[in-house]
Amino acid sequence: MKHLTTWVYGSVGATLVALLTVVILSDQPVEAQQRKPGVVTAYDCTVQLIDVVTLAAERPGILEDDTPEEGTVVQAGQVIAGLKDGIAMATYKKELEKSTNDVHVRYALKSSEFADADLAMSVKANTKVEGTVPEAELAKQKLAAEKATLQIEQAEHEQRIAQLTVEENEEALKTYKVLAPFSGIVSKVYQRKGEAVQQGTPILEVLSIDRVKVEGYISISDAFDVKTGDTVWVQLDAGDLKISKDQKESMGFEKVIMGKVKIVDSTFSPIIGSVKVTAEVPNLDRILRPGLNATMTIKPSAANTAIGRR
Repeated sequence: MKHLTTWVYGSVGATLVALLTVVILSDQPVEAQQRKPGVVTAYDCTVQLIDVVTLAAERPGILEDDTPEEGTVVQAGQVIAGLKDGIAMATYKKELEKSTNDVHVRYALKSSEFADADLAMSVKANTKVEGTVPEAELAKQKLAAEKATLQIEQAEHEQRIAQLTVEENEEALKTYKVLAPFSGIVSKVYQRKGEAVQQGTPILEVLSIDRVKVEGYISISDAFDVKTGDTVWVQLDAGDLKISKDQKESMGFEKVIMGKVKIVDSTFSPIIGSVKVTAEVPNLDRILRPGLNATMTIKPSAANTAIGRR
């Protein structure tokens, strides 16, 4: 009977220890329970935009071109809005005409040739018969030749200035156009054709989800291992979304996409007890939609991982 009682108490004690172990483990963060050797699992990860920009005009004016509608696909470098530039274009054409007119340069060259020839004839005449051309007249001819040479330099200088003025006008014309900085879609339209805008007035918003960033948090100890450029694997997390398994598959929730760590925050947040890490991920299939939650696993480079830390 004594042995039976001992066995019963021993079994109950073992059961209590097992239960306590389960309770303790269940109180640990999920990422601690699911941690795999050699990798870091970030938590509270969200997908966010990188390429989103509000476009404005560089100068005041009146919108002349039709702005694209929301949802329109645009290409990098495409003109998507423009101000009336009639006066600027006329000025550009006038300066272009000036820059291509080299009459003053050719005239200066001819004048220099004549002055040099005139001086040479006088020098030759005095060589044959000294004093044929008075010294005062020779001095005038030398001055005329030098002046003609300087006129060539002046004409060439004016030609270069005219060409630079054309370049200046070309740059000025660019300020009348609003270009798409990258390929994407028009997400918002603030101004339309015929409306007056000031410098810096928002006209359009363009965004692209061809690449996104994923922000999450890791422990301070893991932050010492994770470095910029480390490989990450990102997968969408359905979380509380009420979608079926088939929908998850069709929406790409089952796919894992590779990216790179872009930033490991140098500041530790004592409030949440972690460090923020940001990864950049190519989104070629456009599965990673900004605003959705995700899971992110980081593979620290072998050279940076402290042995025995995990």
